[in-house]
Amino acid sequence: MSEAGASLVGEVPAEPIRRGDPSATIARAAAWSAVAILLVVVPTLAALGLIEPSSVNRMGRYLAYVLVALGIDLIWGYTGLLSLCQALFFCLGGYAIGMFLSTAQGGGDVRPEYHDIPQFFFYNDITALPAFWRPFTSLPVAIVAGLAVPTAVAALFGWMIFRSRVRGVYFSIITQALAWAALLAFTNHHLLMGGTNGLSNFFRPLNNDRPWIIGLYLATAVAVVAAWGFCRWLVGTRTGRVLIAVRDNESRLRFAGFQPVAYKVFIFSVAAFLAALGGLLYTPQNGVIGPSNMSIDWHITMVIWVAVGGRGRLWGAIVGALAVNFAYAAMTSDLPAVWPFVQGAMFLAVVLFFPDGLVGVWDRCAALLRDGRTTRAALAIAPLAALSVALAIEALGWWPAALQRPLPVLGIPLKYLVIVLGITAPVVAGWLQDRAVRVEAAS
Repeated sequence: MSEAGASLVGEVPAEPIRRGDPSATIARAAAWSAVAILLVVVPTLAALGLIEPSSVNRMGRYLAYVLVALGIDLIWGYTGLLSLCQALFFCLGGYAIGMFLSTAQGGGDVRPEYHDIPQFFFYNDITALPAFWRPFTSLPVAIVAGLAVPTAVAALFGWMIFRSRVRGVYFSIITQALAWAALLAFTNHHLLMGGTNGLSNFFRPLNNDRPWIIGLYLATAVAVVAAWGFCRWLVGTRTGRVLIAVRDNESRLRFAGFQPVAYKVFIFSVAAFLAALGGLLYTPQNGVIGPSNMSIDWHITMVIWVAVGGRGRLWGAIVGALAVNFAYAAMTSDLPAVWPFVQGAMFLAVVLFFPDGLVGVWDRCAALLRDGRTTRAALAIAPLAALSVALAIEALGWWPAALQRPLPVLGIPLKYLVIVLGITAPVVAGWLQDRAVRVEAAS
């Protein structure tokens, strides 16, 4: 490697942890607390019956989405490549395990009148399991294929695209075209993958019996923690710094003697692997996987998760995915007509006013802590803390009945008023404090 290349990579550090920085101490404590909650507290409460199985199942499904968000953050936030086909890799993993779960060997709801094979084959005048389905009657084959096939597809597609130096918006358009082509293929009944209905009629206890629900939740939570640890390690390595250099100045990186193609193919494949792993864990918990899970709006929605959380920071992708999905679950249940407007408002707010997403709130708090302005830092982080508490209560299904009653005139549940007040009150208090400081300085 040339001295210029070493200098270039050295200029792009990973997320630093400053010794003695109070914000770093708080961040570490928050990370370990989150791991303990995911792996110990939630399963324990669920086993004791203090959390409804449906809530645990929902948490497991949304944690599967976190795996996709981590991959998107790697390729978009750290490498600067906006991929709009991650839902395709998610579905490839989901279809692989869904094929196994649809068969008799996987406990699927097969019946003699349908020749003991998935029911949709009967409506295609097929009486025996097709040859390409037979390997998927084995669970190990289904898991390996569900991870290997999406990764290989991403590697091959990425190599063809990146070696042609396609980047920027053109890369996004091509990945969107790939996703659209796959959607058309999977909705075709002649592909023998369930057509527009997808694959369903899996082993019923997977998302109905408490032990299965807790077990799948735990598997997903462990996968998320492991994936987060791997991603954090990766971005801190020399490879991670090269990826950031690709994002910041690919031409200069190439001039310095690096070959960005290999790095971009690698990270695109890693993102596909994480998405496929999410699909593998999501499908048994959801009970169905179909083309609707790879629709165009889903690809965009997955990008919104990372944008809301804050790209270029792994915990931002995690928080963004959970925040948007739990907000979706709550509002589509309470105020279904309002949700599309809220989703659009979130995206516009991130683009116009909060380009750093929720991560930016924490960064402001960290800066205030380093300046010794503890009170102002508390007011800065309070909206994020209020949002986190609200999402936790929503995830656990612990809203008091009194807060779920609709207001007499507006018809909006009281809990939303509490959330808005919890977020806006410290924002207003912080603004007033800043204004008072400016007035005092001016006088």
